[in-house]
Amino acid sequence: MRIDRFFTVHCVSPIRKMLPQRGGLQIPILMYHSISDYPDNHLHPYYQTVTTPKCFEQQMHFLSRSGYQVLTLSEAVKLLLSEASLSNSAIQKNSPSHKSFDCQRPMAVITFDDGLRDFYTNAFPILDKFGFKATVFVVSGLIDKTFLTGHDCLRSQEIKELASKGIEFGSHTVNHPQLKELSRNEIIYELGKSKQMIESITECSAPLFSYPYRFPEDASIFTKTLSMLLIDQGYSAGVTTIIGLANTKNNPLFLKRLPINNCDDSQFFRAKLEGNYDWLHTVQLTYKKFRAIFSVQKRSVVNKAL
Repeated sequence: MRIDRFFTVHCVSPIRKMLPQRGGLQIPILMYHSISDYPDNHLHPYYQTVTTPKCFEQQMHFLSRSGYQVLTLSEAVKLLLSEASLSNSAIQKNSPSHKSFDCQRPMAVITFDDGLRDFYTNAFPILDKFGFKATVFVVSGLIDKTFLTGHDCLRSQEIKELASKGIEFGSHTVNHPQLKELSRNEIIYELGKSKQMIESITECSAPLFSYPYRFPEDASIFTKTLSMLLIDQGYSAGVTTIIGLANTKNNPLFLKRLPINNCDDSQFFRAKLEGNYDWLHTVQLTYKKFRAIFSVQKRSVVNKAL
């Protein structure tokens, strides 16, 4: 039994239906990787990153029939920033950034990490069928090459074609490293060079960033430095692996997302969209903090013993 699904669907969802609705704009940003007929079933469901085209189409159909407005990440960020800066509801309603969207209808953002070629062959035709947009984060150094997992990456010409059809592209670094382990100059290279390469292909500005691997939200010094470097390199928004709905309180450079894969049936998918999966972030963050405290205490004991 998958504990996170059971708790989300059978415990959190029924309880939250009885509670008052949370105020403020909240937008689910869906995180996909590969859309392929070869799912990674050997992994635990939580860590799987492959969604079959059949399952992906079912999920897109759910969004369509449920009346979701699918935004690009740039559009969602503008709405979140506008909502955060305007407190007068009458002004919000007439704000230019709100005019294109019906704020009474649910919204969602669809993102893809890694820039795999199966986005072009499998995902885009399905998105196009429903008239949906998406934001794709590419590893710029692997364009026209093969990803770390052995999957083909997008070709330059395919990126150019997709950009002309409304697909938004952002950076996922040059080489997909764990940035926390790099020097300041190495991080600057990964941020700056990737942005430059993407812009040269799409001939569009690329101010969006997706952090590779697990986001180290518990490392406050590092995240503050990364935030400054992102701004210095011309980025205005970004996404992470932190679980939850994106809201006006998030740092726009480190927005929360919802991991989606082949194991998300309609009940679980709906629960995630409605914010009923957000509880897992609290559990994960608490665990990280306790682990950090334990590590400090352990080092202290070892140092005293030496």
